[in-house]
Amino acid sequence: MRVKPTQHTKLTSVLSPLDAQRSAAHQGKSLLFFSGGSALRSFCQPLMEATHNSVHLVTPFDSGGSSATIRRHFGLPGVGDIRNRLLALSHNMTQEQDVVARLLGYRLSSTAAQHVLREHLTSMAEGQDPFVRSLEIEKRQMFCHKMARVLQCLPEDFDLNGASIGNLLFVDTLCAGEDRLQCSIDFFHQMLDIRGVVRPIVECNLQIAAELQDGSTVIGQHSLTAKETPTLHSAITKLYLCESEENPEAVDCSLLSKNRAYIEQADIICYPPGSFFTSIVANLLPVGVGDAVSRNPNPKVYIPNLGNDPEQLGMSLEDCVLTLISYLRKHTEQPHPPAKYISTILLDVNEKYYAGGIPFERLRELGIKVVQRDLVTMRSAPYYNDELLLKSVLDICQDHS
Repeated sequence: MRVKPTQHTKLTSVLSPLDAQRSAAHQGKSLLFFSGGSALRSFCQPLMEATHNSVHLVTPFDSGGSSATIRRHFGLPGVGDIRNRLLALSHNMTQEQDVVARLLGYRLSSTAAQHVLREHLTSMAEGQDPFVRSLEIEKRQMFCHKMARVLQCLPEDFDLNGASIGNLLFVDTLCAGEDRLQCSIDFFHQMLDIRGVVRPIVECNLQIAAELQDGSTVIGQHSLTAKETPTLHSAITKLYLCESEENPEAVDCSLLSKNRAYIEQADIICYPPGSFFTSIVANLLPVGVGDAVSRNPNPKVYIPNLGNDPEQLGMSLEDCVLTLISYLRKHTEQPHPPAKYISTILLDVNEKYYAGGIPFERLRELGIKVVQRDLVTMRSAPYYNDELLLKSVLDICQDHS
């Protein structure tokens, strides 16, 4: 029996394999990630090929480097992780796109005199900088106009050493209300082909604080990650938000309403690899996150770190699972069963990668499904292989639908 082709099958038949792939990606699944800015950088490459509809809710609590200087002068949340993820999701297939991405990821000298750095920014605003001059006229005009506004906003005592151009582009934000950073995020989209949604989980200008097992308190994300400071000497027992070192009392901040909608409607929610407390748990601290996650009927997948995360001092895999659930339940009036917050844990087949082993019986008691796949290759070890990891996440999503 011959089946008459539908309009859809006719269209598919005339598409090249590459066009068909692009069409599928454009209509791809909504994969939502709670994370920081750099952990998923390489993962974003295969992710963009699979879907243009991924959602990345990132932490705005960065307290080191260029972000810290901007926060101190302008009262903005940390923008470094937002900039990082936007660039990771940019589809740089042309020379023009590559130049724009390099420009928005460029950092000023960390040793030059302040007047030299300000002159450098002025040359960018006037279109005289070689990087900027190489842009096509439309992009060049957009960038110069934006940079001129940035220069008008920068106070004389603003330290430009090591400043990120992409971060500076947030300081002239003209938006008011809940989405004040969106204007600058939109600017990145205008300059680049960004295939996904990137948003701060909240827009509160707050700091991460951690109580340690030895009774001490550490304030500031940069003091917890072991990237700019020594590794913590004592395990983290509690993470919370506060205003500053001078005002270390815990404060609440509510989830942005648009982010609630993204969480509730995502095809799959992922707690991906990354700094456990400052990237993953930090995203779960705002009021409303746990409730939004519990309302989504689709899979919620935890993908634990492999090997040693300095923030997970003394923590087993079971400890990590229970910690995530406790923060997701924190602001919920009627806590739901654990599987409402984490339905699946995705693991490599090799148990050696996970501290304390895989607690199969405990996970079964919690109602959490264990999925094991070959996720580490000889080339990727000691990290996950990005393509294998993405395929497994998409399989979990497909099995649910």
